[in-house]
Amino acid sequence: MAATGEGRAPGHARLVLGVGAIGFVINVVDWFVDGQVRPHDAFPLMLMFWGAADLLEVRRPSVARALRRSAGTLLVAAGLAAGVPAAVALARGGDPDWIDLLLGVFAVLYLAVSLAALIARLRGRRALSS
Repeated sequence: MAATGEGRAPGHARLVLGVGAIGFVINVVDWFVDGQVRPHDAFPLMLMFWGAADLLEVRRPSVARALRRSAGTLLVAAGLAAGVPAAVALARGGDPDWIDLLLGVFAVLYLAVSLAALIARLRGRRALSS
């Protein structure tokens, strides 16, 4: 099975890292001006983590794994923080923020796929050790 960044050129990872950095700077300025932090403001930071993980995959695989885990945790936390209030508004018959609701659905799907991959990996290790 190929690693996440194995089939892509380093230019792609640099592009993702650059776009994430620009988005993160924009969000930091927005935090200072607006004074309000929104859950979806964390997604550029997540892009930065994934781009950096792709760049560090060959030289520092343990750091790359930690960055991917951090990005995944950030994705789930921000997605649930955005999606749960939107889902509650939808369940109560109100007008939900559809973007936040989609972010929540995306976070739940990401979490389900990640858990399924973890279970499959643990079962594979158990079968190899038997």
